[in-house]
Amino acid sequence: MWSVGMGGPMSTTIIASLLVGAVLSLRFKVLILVPTITAAWAVLTGIGLVWEIAAAWVVLEIVVVTTALEVGYLATLLMEGRAIRPN
Repeated sequence: MWSVGMGGPMSTTIIASLLVGAVLSLRFKVLILVPTITAAWAVLTGIGLVWEIAAAWVVLEIVVVTTALEVGYLATLLMEGRAIRPN
């Protein structure tokens, strides 16, 4: 089972999700997040069922991954100056 301690699996998931969101923003429009988030939910739910992880942990992981994907996507747009159009 998981141990809540130094943040191994959760921090790895956050960093990976941020990077995936950033890479997606370089090539695709925002609608790419819908299938990406849906696939992430399916994978995380499947992992939770196989490893018999408590539902609360799976929901927390889904929320964290969804947020990290969106933040990674938006952060790259902000750095490139494409998020807010100048007047």
